[in-house]
Amino acid sequence: MKKNKSKKIILVGLGSAGKRHLRAIDFYEKRGLLQLVGVVEPGEQVLASFITGRKMSRPLPATAGSLSEIYEKLDGNIGPAVDLVAIATPPALHTELALQAMNNGADVIVEKPMTLTVAEGNILQEMSEASGRCIIPCLTYRFYPAVRELKDFLVSGSFGRLLSANMIVRWGHDQAYYDQSSWLGSWEHEGGALMNQTIHALDLVFYLIGELPQEAMCKLAPPYHDIEAADLAMGVFSMASGALVSVEGSTLTDPRKQEAEIFLRYEKGTFAAGIKRGKINYSLSYDDIRKKAPPIVRQSLKQLMKRDGLGIITHIGKAHTLMYGAVLESALCSDLPTAADGLSSLSLVLTLLESAKKGRIIPYPSENFELKDMKD
Repeated sequence: MKKNKSKKIILVGLGSAGKRHLRAIDFYEKRGLLQLVGVVEPGEQVLASFITGRKMSRPLPATAGSLSEIYEKLDGNIGPAVDLVAIATPPALHTELALQAMNNGADVIVEKPMTLTVAEGNILQEMSEASGRCIIPCLTYRFYPAVRELKDFLVSGSFGRLLSANMIVRWGHDQAYYDQSSWLGSWEHEGGALMNQTIHALDLVFYLIGELPQEAMCKLAPPYHDIEAADLAMGVFSMASGALVSVEGSTLTDPRKQEAEIFLRYEKGTFAAGIKRGKINYSLSYDDIRKKAPPIVRQSLKQLMKRDGLGIITHIGKAHTLMYGAVLESALCSDLPTAADGLSSLSLVLTLLESAKKGRIIPYPSENFELKDMKD
């Protein structure tokens, strides 16, 4: 990657998602492409632990319990304005923090779901368009090697018409995971396995297909964990072509064996992919054994190594690192997932949940349905 001016970044949140951001930021700090100038974390012990570890390897950024405090500390002290703010907090805080960051002239990387309601998503989209600042939702499966090139191939018609698609997300968690914080496992502030764990696969499958569904139906199992929201869901989307897209999302499986897989069947060929314990596998093949699918993945890996060096190989299964590389490389917001993409992924989940709640098929996108309606 060409070494342009190092971009200044603030990280908000040092929870499990925040640690993935830190790892990615560290990768590009070492290459002189990022400079972590601020960290926001209200938990004093968590922040103290970060400071201790940071002192051993990198200059210490400004730290505070709120984004407002960070901006006050940085005002006039770091030269040019902050370029990026990465938000890795509970989802209920995303909208306020993203608006604050854009008002201060920063592009925003925001964890999934981008927002918990369509109304808030619309606010972020409108602010992004009005300000010219990017909203980049962490739809991280899109950043795995060759995904964009695979999409171009699949929508080109080389395989013919889509017949069916399947996705399975078995991202197991134990009770201790949910006991970490009161928002985890709640309907209104998390949204269960569909919203928190399965949204990545939902986004990826419909991104690869190149179109969104017409309607959906869904069933939820009573939670096995001691939580409010559903930890197992199964649903089916109907496409305009007549193709069906099925989804299973669960946190009931062994936490040591978290995995996700997708399967797209076309008239003339098949694409399948999966991730398990951080390792990715792809399969792209024509039914006609005389025809060879293009070596898309191999070419993509070569491009990644050319951009980031051989060190990127150890991060191939770490989608946040690949996401940051794409952000640093891209000149335009439109080259990355946008607020509109964050909204469509949210709407896919909300349509499934509305169907489960009302016990009938729901047209996509769901209208005026919110996570809090699951509680009624």
